[in-house]
Order: sequence, then structure tokens, then C-alpha cells
Amino acid sequence: MTSQVLSRPRLRSRSRAHVGARRGPRVVPLLFFTVLAIALFFAMIYLRIALDRTAFELDTLEGSIELEESRQLDLRLQIATLQDPLRISSEAQRIGLTHPEERVAIEVTGLRGTATPANDDVPVAALSGSRDPGE
Repeated sequence: MTSQVLSRPRLRSRSRAHVGARRGPRVVPLLFFTVLAIALFFAMIYLRIALDRTAFELDTLEGSIELEESRQLDLRLQIATLQDPLRISSEAQRIGLTHPEERVAIEVTGLRGTATPANDDVPVAALSGSRDPGE
């Protein structure tokens, strides 16, 4: 009994056609690298422009904040000036307001609870106009 030999594929040997052919540079990886480098370059330019635009917006906002803070300080000064007791007193005298000669407590009926007047105050009925609460 004899065995049969299995046929193996022949290894490529360098034939005359392959010996004379030169392998050139691979174009696809070089092209891919070039496109990638150009894309990164433009991405860096775009990011720089975006950062500059944001910086300009921040400068504008900081200027607005400073303006509003100074306006707030001016308004606080104006409020302090308007709340000055000497100014209020002179304005009250100018329009004819004076301090009362005597203090009068007014008793309002119909409210729950009883309010006790101060020791030196004389209660007055709210609608009757008399000074005696018993009338």
C-alpha cells in the first residue's frame, strides 16, 4: 500500500517579473497622515479663534459689571443722602410740618384685644373727636 502525496501550494518564489519591480512608497498612509495634519492645523486655528471670542465677551461682561457696581455705589450714596435726618427735618419744616405740642393717643374701637395707653397720653375716641373715651 502506498500513500498518496498531498499537494502543497507552491510558495511564491521571486520570479523574474517580481525581481525587476520596485515597491513604491505607500500612498494611502501618507495621504491619510497629510489630511490628518491639515485637519489638526485648522482645528487649532478654530479653537484659538473661539477662545479669543470668549475672552472678548468676558471683557465686555467685566466692563458691564464694573459700570453697574459704580452705579450701585452712587445709588447707595443717594439713599444715604436722602435718609439724612437733618435733610428730612429741613424738608419737613419747609412744607410746614412741625413737632406736636402734646402727644395724643387715639383709641380705635372694634379691634380685638385692649391696648393700654402710655402714662402721660390721653386717649381720644377715633371718630367722635372728643378727648374723653367715656362719651
